[in-house]
Amino acid sequence: MRRSFLFAYCLIPSIATAQEPSRKIEGELSGNAFFGNTRQMLFSVRAEHERLDSASAFRLVSRFNYGQTTTEAVGTVVSKRSWHAGSNYDWRPYADFTPFVRASIESSFENRIARRYSGGTGSRLNVVRTAATDAILSLGVNGERTEALAPGDSVGAKVLARGFTSLRMRRDFSSRIAATSETSWEPALTTGGDYTLQSVTALKIRLASFAGLTLMVRDHYDSKSVERGARTNNDVELLVGLLTTF
Repeated sequence: MRRSFLFAYCLIPSIATAQEPSRKIEGELSGNAFFGNTRQMLFSVRAEHERLDSASAFRLVSRFNYGQTTTEAVGTVVSKRSWHAGSNYDWRPYADFTPFVRASIESSFENRIARRYSGGTGSRLNVVRTAATDAILSLGVNGERTEALAPGDSVGAKVLARGFTSLRMRRDFSSRIAATSETSWEPALTTGGDYTLQSVTALKIRLASFAGLTLMVRDHYDSKSVERGARTNNDVELLVGLLTTF
């Protein structure tokens, strides 16, 4: 009996340590600019908050993009104006299989989206998890409602169900240099030819414990953007930025 009591007593500190929550707050300011016969400017602001322990993980992410293009023929016009806010709740994030729920809201001038609401559930498989490498596969379903900007608003709001698959990877090359990549595919389950495909790849170079440089390529494809009145279905952004972590 005494041995059992001592064994349980020794376990208490380790259990408390394993469940002690960690918090992370990130802020990123990035952009690019081109000059010459055509002038183009784009900047992006991103904020992220994450709380993590052995029982659950909660993440809240927001992003705002704004871009202008200037030519002699038409002057200065807004080429990009979009924002996105999303949250994610994971249950037992350190387990091999992690159930989760997520929700988001977004707007995009360039993709002719007035509002898009999305919410769903799924599960992640932690394929690889080491101190230097992560590979996480996610599968699930979403419910989505899209309200288009003019002229696509004439068709009214569109409600559908989507499946989604994503692969997220991280690789730390050293204590200062790391690369991350996330690719997601979300096909409509009720409508053929309606899907979104997004890929975000980033290289991070840490300058100090709280700050670093980022080089990011973001590629987003929405098969119905042109149908809503956009110029193209595909958007690609190359961004250089400053990242701060607290």
